[in-house]
Amino acid sequence: MVKIISFDKQGRLYIPEEVRKALQFKTLVLRTFGNGIFIEPIEDDPIEALGKLGRKKLSGKSVRELKDRARKEIEKNALKKIRRH
Repeated sequence: MVKIISFDKQGRLYIPEEVRKALQFKTLVLRTFGNGIFIEPIEDDPIEALGKLGRKKLSGKSVRELKDRARKEIEKNALKKIRRH
């Protein structure tokens, strides 16, 4: 099924009723890929689904890499807060 959809004035994306009924989902995961998006239903157990997402992001990364990445994110966010004030 292919549908052309658009955002409304508030930035919401409308998923047509026939699509919602066919897929019977309530909660979604939205992922961005370059300049596109991918939306998929979340699993019945959201904690398990989040764990899977986390494992994919962490896969193949050393503890040092993860610490360095976290430190850079913290510094970036701190700089944003400093600039606002």
